[in-house]
Amino acid sequence: MKAKHIKCLAVLFSAVTVLLVACRKDSFDYGVFIGADINQQKKYECYDKIVVDPSSFKGKQVETLKADGKNVY
Repeated sequence: MKAKHIKCLAVLFSAVTVLLVACRKDSFDYGVFIGADINQQKKYECYDKIVVDPSSFKGKQVETLKADGKNVY
């Protein structure tokens, strides 16, 4: 009976740990995106500074990123 409780607690602890790790929002100093597309905005959420390929982004798209608080290079 005691072993069953220990197994249940171990499973519960593991599940909570996995959920906490999965829900954590990572933040990185910078990201380099060559040939990337602005339409994938989720990709840019974790970065404070973004280095982009100028041939892939229009000026308005860069302004959108800057309006979201990103430093764009």
